[in-house]
Amino acid sequence: MIFEYPRTKVIYGEKSLYWMSSLKGRKIVIVTTKSLMQGKLVKKVVDLVNGDLIQGPPQHTPESSVEKLKQEISTYDVVISLGGGSIIDGVKLTFPKFHIAIPTTFSGSEHTAFAGYTSSGIKISSSAKEPDIVILDPEATLETPIDLLKTSGIRSIDHAVESIYSVDSTPMISSLGTEGFSRMIGCLQDLGDVNSRIQCQIGVWLSSLTLRYVRMGISHAFGYVFGPSFGIPHGITSCISLPNAVKFNYWKIKDSIKPLERRIPLYDFLDVMLKTLGIRKRLRDYADLKDALKLTGKFTEVVNSSGNPIKITEEQAKEFIEEVY
Repeated sequence: MIFEYPRTKVIYGEKSLYWMSSLKGRKIVIVTTKSLMQGKLVKKVVDLVNGDLIQGPPQHTPESSVEKLKQEISTYDVVISLGGGSIIDGVKLTFPKFHIAIPTTFSGSEHTAFAGYTSSGIKISSSAKEPDIVILDPEATLETPIDLLKTSGIRSIDHAVESIYSVDSTPMISSLGTEGFSRMIGCLQDLGDVNSRIQCQIGVWLSSLTLRYVRMGISHAFGYVFGPSFGIPHGITSCISLPNAVKFNYWKIKDSIKPLERRIPLYDFLDVMLKTLGIRKRLRDYADLKDALKLTGKFTEVVNSSGNPIKITEEQAKEFIEEVY
């Protein structure tokens, strides 16, 4: 196994946003979401860097929006991606020059060397230029709805858990995943506290670095197939699939995930945690079972090319879909 360490500089903690005041004088554009365009955070960043502002790709980063973004930002010296995974991935896919990522959720795409976009209804992962600078300031999360922070945080917990039981896992990955998991399950309980948000940002950082080195498993495969098909945000796909994914693999992975368990099996712990946070979701909230089952073949294919510790049959895939429904 060969490990290549990240080249990205991470600036973290309160007031980290003010690092950008040194950038004035360069041709800068901020790419952000529709929901943030008129907010205080965007105004602060625009004022700090004296930059232009454009709206970036919507949820799941459709391929057409990536092409549009590439044209819009090509003449700039610096691009600041301000938003969640779709915005950050969009810039990673399209901008070869200096990129500053400011995540406003806990999805973790700012820490990876690939990016996802949707093509023909399926999420595709592609190699991409990682950000040059990542700024983790809790202030950047203040305008994000609490439920979005919670669900995107579960996405990072999904990274941690599936990295540990991936067929590609190593002691280093297990250590990153275990520490990231521990921080995330603590901080998500109290997002009203600024220090909890900082701990979440660090937990995301640790959990998401694992994506550089290992393939994820059946929970992520579920998100790649069913998220774009039915308009389910990535974080919510994890709220649907993760407990069932752990349970499905449990007989194979129970030794590797012992550091994560809290008196009860991990799948039960995750189920209780999601219900306590008010974000336990079912596929039935977003799709008809008949339509979902049409994707059984594609789901089987994606799982079996992933890092899941167990290969599945189409019958097992069908059972999994019915269980999460």
